[in-house]
Amino acid sequence: MTSQPLFLSTQDQRADLVQVDRALESMRDAGFDLTAAVGEPLDNSIEAEATIMRVLPVFGPRKKTIDSIIIVDNGTGIDPTIMHKVLSMGYSNRYNQRAGLGRFGVGLKLAGLSLGERIDVYSKEANSSKVYHSYIDLEEIREGRQQYITTVPVDDWPAAAAKLMVGRDGRPFSSGTVVVFGKIDRLSSGGKFATSLEQKIADLRKFIARAYRTFIDTGRSFELDGKEVTLHDPLFRMDNPRIISRYKPADPRGQLIEEDDIVVDGQKVHVAVALVPREFRPYSGAGGDTDHKGQDIREFQINADNAARISILRNGREIYYDVVPQLVEGGRSDKVIRYIAIEVRFPADLDEYFQVRHVKRGAEPVSKLRDELRTWLKRPVRQARSLVRQQWEEYDAQNRAENGEHSGSMNTAERVDPNLPKGLAGRTATAEEEERIVQEAAEDRGLDPQVDTGKIEKIREQVRTKPITLLDGRWPGKEFLDIRHLNGKSVVKLNQRHAFFRDVYAPIKKVADEGVGNMAPEEMVDLARRAESAIDLLFMAYARAEGMYENPEQFDDLRTYWGMFSEALLKEQFKDQ
Repeated sequence: MTSQPLFLSTQDQRADLVQVDRALESMRDAGFDLTAAVGEPLDNSIEAEATIMRVLPVFGPRKKTIDSIIIVDNGTGIDPTIMHKVLSMGYSNRYNQRAGLGRFGVGLKLAGLSLGERIDVYSKEANSSKVYHSYIDLEEIREGRQQYITTVPVDDWPAAAAKLMVGRDGRPFSSGTVVVFGKIDRLSSGGKFATSLEQKIADLRKFIARAYRTFIDTGRSFELDGKEVTLHDPLFRMDNPRIISRYKPADPRGQLIEEDDIVVDGQKVHVAVALVPREFRPYSGAGGDTDHKGQDIREFQINADNAARISILRNGREIYYDVVPQLVEGGRSDKVIRYIAIEVRFPADLDEYFQVRHVKRGAEPVSKLRDELRTWLKRPVRQARSLVRQQWEEYDAQNRAENGEHSGSMNTAERVDPNLPKGLAGRTATAEEEERIVQEAAEDRGLDPQVDTGKIEKIREQVRTKPITLLDGRWPGKEFLDIRHLNGKSVVKLNQRHAFFRDVYAPIKKVADEGVGNMAPEEMVDLARRAESAIDLLFMAYARAEGMYENPEQFDDLRTYWGMFSEALLKEQFKDQ
């Protein structure tokens, strides 16, 4: 029996505190994706007072892989006496300082190793004629060929980076730094669920535009793959060159609803709520995809999800853009929320209150702060919702006045029509038949051919261009509606004398047009119940009508098409409601 204490190792039983090669290998799964990884050297560039930052992905054959990523800047450079420490895990000359963007001295290393097995750093200070180089290489560490990080002078920047280290005037930067993420083995195309490299680069561009918008707005320049990155501000309050050039002389801007400071532990958390520009939320159903002119605006990143995304900025740099659970009232059923932008800015001194992660890709307020933010947000978010719906109601009223009571529904059908199969009925209809329907519709509405030429021409245009035209009519008889098919289009005339329109449709429409007025709550409930019953009875009446035929199976396809078309139309109509 030995007298040696159990956990007191002898000299030959000592172990290294860290198995360097295995530790570095395990750190490759630290949670950095491409956007977060590239953000780390960009943060360092800003800390080094750079005004120009460039990111260049170097592709492999046929652009199936990214072999390396070069990030350069014109910052102050790195002191060569400490440069060999830059790639040492945990080292930072600003360790635990909160005035800048970094803090713990692990970002650059973990970022680079999450993508590949090698990181090279080249740097030059303004008062030096020499470029210095340091590197870390996992392959060499595994094979025992690299045991230390050294700093050595080199003749020049690496060839691929040299052409990037010049100003707009073509003159070389007097100082700056080059970071190369090399031996990349985690960025490639292919795979069943893989995101294409083109999409990854597009996402990186969006990330830089949004995360560094404050710095772009104050004069810093970012380039990705040779093309300048223009800022994206979710609140649309900053100058966006793409929007300015596209809409000049108009200048679409976000509508600020409210902003204020919440004081936490003596520090200010700035909160702002805004609506995206009025032109980008023109009517219900636009979905954030089209503007008031019908032009595609998906490049402006209107929130496509039916939830409130929060942009959280730490020391001016966005570290989070997503949903914060339970922060904003309203879920996916309230699609107006996509047009409401919420921004929270806080100083790094409050990192603990936002549970900031070292990858700078997460921030979630602690429960007490979350409750305070939730309370503050209630009023401006409610006001923003109201303003959007008011705008849409004004649009609908104007649209009905100019194009008829059913113009909104006809526009919905027009948007859906390209994705639906074309009808077979009425393919031989003549221009004369089409004009006869126009004249009948004008007569039903009591229009004078000599006086109401503009209104009649509007009906003619709708019949000619709309996939489905809805018209009001009144005639004796039990018909619910009359349908004419014209060369793949349909003209539907609604019999306003039918009990459904008289007793159900008209009262609901009156409330929609004029508001509830002095209606008592029980009257509103009664109207809703009447509508519910009427819909049930319509389906029952259709079933009864089918029963009048000996072979109702002949209507199987009709029912299928009816269900398919109604679902497509309803989804489009209510996608923003």
